[in-house]
Amino acid sequence: MSKQPPAPNRRRRLTEEREREILDVTFDLVAEVGYEQATVDEVARRTKASTATLYRQWENKPKLVITAMMARKYAPLSHIDAGSLRDDLVALARMMPAPHPRGAPTLGIWQAVISDPALAQALRDVLFAPYLDALRMILARHVERGTIRPGNPALAHAEMFLLGSLFVEKLFNGIEADADQLIAVMDALLLPALTGGG
Repeated sequence: MSKQPPAPNRRRRLTEEREREILDVTFDLVAEVGYEQATVDEVARRTKASTATLYRQWENKPKLVITAMMARKYAPLSHIDAGSLRDDLVALARMMPAPHPRGAPTLGIWQAVISDPALAQALRDVLFAPYLDALRMILARHVERGTIRPGNPALAHAEMFLLGSLFVEKLFNGIEADADQLIAVMDALLLPALTGGG
């Protein structure tokens, strides 16, 4: 009798309910003890999951925590096409998330991001990625429409401007930049750079 080949090692995907449970526990743990003290082991213990499952699903602690923040605090990003370049950028600015969400003052994300490159990368890859994608789409659309010159060097720096404006306010003044502050700086610097003839 011929032997059956070994069954493939299939990775079981978490159900939506189980994923939400783990993210909720993660968020609550970080809010309770702070980002630095929270561990994947403790999330696993509280959710009766294996650490291997958590690492397989989210890769590392920063991605797990940032995903938990998104699930709890931020609504999905809607499509932006308000007409003019300024209107599109204003709409995006009003949707931008704060790096440290209200209602969870002990998360400690901002303090940790300065010394944790993996957390900084997770913020970009998970939390801010949809907003950066939206910015790229807005800019490409307005290049196509002729509002922005295709070779404008400001195009290469627009993403850094958008994120930098949020973080600089926090770094120097210790407060979250709100949409009005972001729009004011955008009007003074980014829009002239994008639409200038240079």
